[in-house]
Amino acid sequence: MKIILKTILFSLLFMVVFILFLPKEQLFIKAVNEAYKQKVYLQNYTFSEDLISSNIKNTNIIYDGINIVNIKNTDIKVWLFYNDINIKNISLDESLNSFVPSKIDNVNINYSVLNPLFVNANVKSKLFSVKINFDILNMKLNAVFKSSKFFRNKYSKLLKELKYDKKIKDYTYEYKL
Repeated sequence: MKIILKTILFSLLFMVVFILFLPKEQLFIKAVNEAYKQKVYLQNYTFSEDLISSNIKNTNIIYDGINIVNIKNTDIKVWLFYNDINIKNISLDESLNSFVPSKIDNVNINYSVLNPLFVNANVKSKLFSVKINFDILNMKLNAVFKSSKFFRNKYSKLLKELKYDKKIKDYTYEYKL
């Protein structure tokens, strides 16, 4: 019994030390370099980290020479069994405003080892919310939109790309990579 208890305690200690000393900034630089290979550039960001989380502020994302998104705050928490990314105050480029709303309040993305084949995300705005479920095994994205009447009237171009589901009385989207 003592051996099992010691093994569990040493394993927990190892996990805590691993999380505390994880090279967060180097992982972020690696992710930025991978994005650069796909013609996605991050500019004007400020990266900071503490023991259990990383924070990226004032990020401009540029794709193919066009400033597409400005993100005010991104908070990343990496645990061994549960990872969470919380993105706040997202402003899309005004040229996209006729297709999608230019302001998004919050995006929360999480991954759990207890459900390892799925990545879940929630997108919230004043006009709509979206629950996204990404199936890693099948490389399939499912999204369920909850939209306001104003959203349905103003963004009809976007709704043409979605499928109306009579059961939930709102729109869904499926995409297979």
